[in-house]
Order: sequence, then structure tokens, then C-alpha cells
Amino acid sequence: MRKFIIDAYSLEEAKVKSSELGLTVTTNVTQSWKNQNCPIDDKSFKVFAEEMLTTKRLDKATGVGLIVAINPGSKDTRERPYKFINNVTEGKRGTKRVIEIRTKSDGKLVGEAENKGKAAELAKELMLKYRQDMIATIVYRVTENKDVAFELKYAPSASAVQGRYIAFGNVAD
Repeated sequence: MRKFIIDAYSLEEAKVKSSELGLTVTTNVTQSWKNQNCPIDDKSFKVFAEEMLTTKRLDKATGVGLIVAINPGSKDTRERPYKFINNVTEGKRGTKRVIEIRTKSDGKLVGEAENKGKAAELAKELMLKYRQDMIATIVYRVTENKDVAFELKYAPSASAVQGRYIAFGNVAD
């Protein structure tokens, strides 16, 4: 039997995280855990877990288990969980024209030049190294550290609390 301690904002999120660890949760046994005076230390929790797996007939099954909510979490319920910060700049943003040379298959940036003639020469040299189709695109880059237009900062609701859950069961090797 394996036991996983999971931090999550809801029971559903804890079940998803436990399935990523190889344990599909079938039942929440928090009330039974509370009825047995919340055994938390390793020895008493192991006795409780084995008893619950036997009661739910999951002691021989692998890949399935049960979950206990030690401190239940609370989801972030804000409709707009962010703070918008506008970056106002004085004057015009200076831009510089650059030609980027990228591989056509995966879009990897392999070189850049300041004009089309230099980009063509660079692309011919890079063709010997990469030996695949390339594409040159014109890009305008902002100069003088004025490239940030705005920021969004995550601001969860005041009631959002991360909870702690214990998922346990027999994990398939």
C-alpha cells in the first residue's frame, strides 16, 4: 500500500493529481477517518487505511484507492482573478526592423540580420550548417526598454485556500 500527500484547492483537483501519480481515487472516506478520531501518525493511519481498503473491497485491487481530506481546500471563485497594470510610456516607442531566419519545420530561430541583403547571405551560410528549409520574416523590435505594454498579476479570491489530502491504495508497478 502507498500513501500520497497532496496539496490542492479542491477534492476534484486532488483526485486528478492522485491519478497522475498512478492512483485512481474511487471514494472519499473523510467521515470514517473523523469517526476514528483522525489518526494522523504513520502507524495508526496505516491501520486505518488497511481497514478502509478491506471494507471497500479494494485491498487486492491495484491502481485504485481512497482519499481523506485532512484540511479541505477552497477553490478560487473570482471571475477575474487578476490585477491589470497598464504601462504608460511618454513619447513614441522606438522600433528597429530586424529580419529573422527560422527553420521552416519547427520555427527555430537560427539567425537574424538588419537588412534583406545581409539576411540572404546569412541564410546561405546557415543552409550549409542546418541543411533544411528556412524562412525569413520581418520583425519590428521595440528599443529603449519600452517593450512592456501591460502586466497582469494573479490575485486569487480571499476565500481561496489550499487544502491537504491523503490518497492511499495499491499502486501498480
